[in-house]
Amino acid sequence: MTQLNRRRFLSGGIAIAGGGALGALGLSGIADAAPDSTAGGRPLHLDGHEITGGWTFTAADATTATGDRFASAQQLAGLKPAVVPGTPLTSMIANGEYPDPLYGHIVTDTVPDTLKDTGYWYRVAFAVPRLIPGQRFWLRFDGINYLGTVWLNGTEVGTVAGAFKRSVFDVTDIITNANGTAYLAVLVGKLDYADPPSLPSYASGVTRGGRNGGKTGITLKNGPTFFCTAGWDWLPTIPDRDLGIWQPVTWSTTGPVRLTDVHVDPTLSADLRTADVTVELALDSAFDTAKPVVLKGSLDGHDFERTVTVPAGASTITLTSKDLACLRLDRPKLWWPNGYGDPHRYRLTIAVESGRQVCDERTVDFGVRRIEYTKPVESPSGATVDGLAITVNNQPILVMGGNWGLDEALKRIPRQRLRDQVRLHRDANLNLIRNWNGQSSTEDFFEACDEYGILVWQDFFCSTEGPPPADVARDLDNIRDCIVRFRNHPSILLWCGGNEGPPPQPLVDGLDALVAELDPKRAALTSSAGDTGQDPIGGYSSGGPYHWVTPGTHFSLNDGTKWPPFHNEVGSYSIPTLEFIRKMLPESSWEHPDDFWADRDVNGNGGNGGGAGYLALTAQRYGEVLNLPDFARKSQLMNYECIRAIYEAHAANMISASPGKPYPRTGVIMWMTNPAQPSFVWQMYTHDLEAHSAFYAVQHACRRVNVILDRQTLDVVVANHTRSAVRGTVDATLYALNGTVFAQTSLRVPAAAASDHTVIGTLAPQLAATPDDVAFVRLSLKDQHGTELVRTFSWLENPARPTGFASLDTAPAPAVSITADARRDRDELTLTAEVTNTGHSVALMLHLQAYDTHTGDRILPATFSDNYLNLAPGESTTVHTQLTADQTRRHPSLGIRVDGWKIDQPASHLRGHGVAVTFNQAALATHPPTKTFGA
Repeated sequence: MTQLNRRRFLSGGIAIAGGGALGALGLSGIADAAPDSTAGGRPLHLDGHEITGGWTFTAADATTATGDRFASAQQLAGLKPAVVPGTPLTSMIANGEYPDPLYGHIVTDTVPDTLKDTGYWYRVAFAVPRLIPGQRFWLRFDGINYLGTVWLNGTEVGTVAGAFKRSVFDVTDIITNANGTAYLAVLVGKLDYADPPSLPSYASGVTRGGRNGGKTGITLKNGPTFFCTAGWDWLPTIPDRDLGIWQPVTWSTTGPVRLTDVHVDPTLSADLRTADVTVELALDSAFDTAKPVVLKGSLDGHDFERTVTVPAGASTITLTSKDLACLRLDRPKLWWPNGYGDPHRYRLTIAVESGRQVCDERTVDFGVRRIEYTKPVESPSGATVDGLAITVNNQPILVMGGNWGLDEALKRIPRQRLRDQVRLHRDANLNLIRNWNGQSSTEDFFEACDEYGILVWQDFFCSTEGPPPADVARDLDNIRDCIVRFRNHPSILLWCGGNEGPPPQPLVDGLDALVAELDPKRAALTSSAGDTGQDPIGGYSSGGPYHWVTPGTHFSLNDGTKWPPFHNEVGSYSIPTLEFIRKMLPESSWEHPDDFWADRDVNGNGGNGGGAGYLALTAQRYGEVLNLPDFARKSQLMNYECIRAIYEAHAANMISASPGKPYPRTGVIMWMTNPAQPSFVWQMYTHDLEAHSAFYAVQHACRRVNVILDRQTLDVVVANHTRSAVRGTVDATLYALNGTVFAQTSLRVPAAAASDHTVIGTLAPQLAATPDDVAFVRLSLKDQHGTELVRTFSWLENPARPTGFASLDTAPAPAVSITADARRDRDELTLTAEVTNTGHSVALMLHLQAYDTHTGDRILPATFSDNYLNLAPGESTTVHTQLTADQTRRHPSLGIRVDGWKIDQPASHLRGHGVAVTFNQAALATHPPTKTFGA
């Protein structure tokens, strides 16, 4: 089937297709040329054609024109080019009315909050084919926020209610008389309930008044919308509240019989040897009476054909392996979560034919996997509960996930950006994304998660931060459509009613009933804080901490003695690189934290005493902050040690109980991994998709075989997520501040159990001999043949006198050698760097960036296979990153630049072959003659 023409947001203007723009005075061209339907064959069925260009818009309160006039060839004054899919604000930015408010601005000072106080008219003209007898024409909307009224060629054809509801309209009668051109108009209605903007204040120590969801939280009464845009502790108030036609608009044709839904439901046997696939078809027939039709298709290379009789109107047909032999899969290829196997997907193509013509056709990609959700666990009350513990294809899975609050603040979410964001989760070794309150529910999102093996905890649209939805029926209608629309995706793990507290009982009952009716194999949870529905699942909660704490604190909180074993929200500050900080703030604020910093969420949720408290904590732990580059480098260490511990603490205590530790960890989901907007907090990469130290902390902590130093007990633990036991040795080397070795030991690993954690020894005696305030610890796990499986590196305070890490600045600077080259392979270019510590001291947090040597701009996304490197004297490593053809075209002059905690530049040696290698002097300028930060 034909792939839809995916949209792309153009920050510099509007993309116009098919004959010109729809100008300010009306219709001067037609968007999207229709296929030539006058050629031989004249098919009844035409795949979806996205209406991508030629849109215009205006505020609904700025015109007295009616829908019949907007949906016509009449000239109308005051219309401006529109981005569709998009929001009013994205169109205004593209038209140059406002700068991008997320960079160098305070959003609420830059764009008036009145954008939310009106609806918006959108209009477009597009070419349509001349219909032949029996052909039906369909107009489809994949998402309108918040309410949409649709007009076509002067006629009102229907409404769309709720941001997450698809609507498909049969407009055959209108198109039959369209004479080749359709005139479409959509009135996008404003929210029923809205608060005034929440304003940032650095001095307050809290984010935007300390209340999520606006001053009263009334926005949540709207139900299925982007309620976080009212202002959250991770998102500024978005002035238009992301109203608009935010998902594609397409048209297609069918014959008399339409496939309204194809549900593919595989059942995998307990021994994983066979899978029986059930295909449920929902049909809509325009015939007056029952008629025979032919179902034709293929699955896994096997064609099938079956004649069935369909009644007039709506009907359902179910096909099983008893009907079609190809629906029984022997030794099926399984869909696995990231890190456990290939996320294989099968493709089913099915068409319905009448009179030897294809009436409609669908292609569905699906995965075969078997999920178990719970295991019995004794709760603190002594009662045995079904605790949340995921097993996929008989493999216990420690959930290591990330919360995804919103895909992008202004809903600028082209398909490639979404793919890059999900790919970064895969590359960070995560296996799950929690789609918080369903705010990012799109086909592109789930397709990417399917492809990259990322499980999805799919929330719906309710939060305890405000009143419940005023229209429960609308909420449930949107939930129903989401379940039907996305249930074929193997990535979806479970459905969840909302955030941090139970929705109203009618919603709880309604969700349970919908899942039982539409998708009974998946679990349904009441909320992220607990399950109060039928057959409740326990053993999980949210609740943080959401601020910076010591690594030892995370290990203490997750040592197997504390309830519950699954945490779906825990996070920390996550400061970007120097380059991104300077990009997101005006220069006047670089050295002076202020309200611009507050609009970038530096106050978090008030944890650590807000931004000022976090800055003081950074100085206390790593020494006085002298300037912005010094803050950026110290923050990378703060990011790394805390965020790595979030995941390592769970992995070091996963799956199996031990004496005195009845609550082993079953899952952790960091708050957050995906940034909605430029931010100082709760992310593992930045809004422009740069991976900073938090990303590599996650990547290192979530390796499927890992060796972990428990920062609370100083035990050495092998975390083995695989299906096979691990045997070998762990070599531990301890370094003093000057880089000399002061202790070494080797710990035998007789058998680190599969899918479990194994304590193999302790480093407490060795660390007791630490000669300085700081010790460096290198752990190397090797298998029985001496092959290194994993290497980790940590810096620790002296256990006898924990005074922080300010003395790191007194350590001698290491010398490094970096040799890089660029090699082209088809459409990609690979940058490779061999990095060696040639000095006598530890090289701490060496950081590589790909950049354009002409402009100095970072090339993004460009995620190295490893980064923020820690190398003992004499150690080497090789890292690489791939650049796309488009990236190399836009950046013909490639370079790699390096910074780190400290580098002896004169003693270092940099060289490149086809790529420049330089020091990042701006990032290394951490010691000004006088302190400038905060002055």
